[in-house]
Amino acid sequence: MSSTESPPGPTPDRTDPIAGSYAIYVTAEQLHVWQYQHNMSTPEGKWQLVETLDRGDNPQLSLTQATLTAPTDDNYWVYAKEYDCFLGCN
Repeated sequence: MSSTESPPGPTPDRTDPIAGSYAIYVTAEQLHVWQYQHNMSTPEGKWQLVETLDRGDNPQLSLTQATLTAPTDDNYWVYAKEYDCFLGCN
């Protein structure tokens, strides 16, 4: 099941993100999806949590121009220009 509550993990650490780009934090149990957004309250931009997906729901991701980071503690980040997700795909 997906949610948009704040995850108990880290926030993206990329310091030069492109507006509208995505960061996905991958753990053994979940995917935490973040998007870099500009708005009136944060004109300089800020990472915003989009959703948290349970890996048990078999989410299938479609990413454009994705970059993987080196794993740490069995977790890793994926940064992408575009992101889409499909649940329950066979």
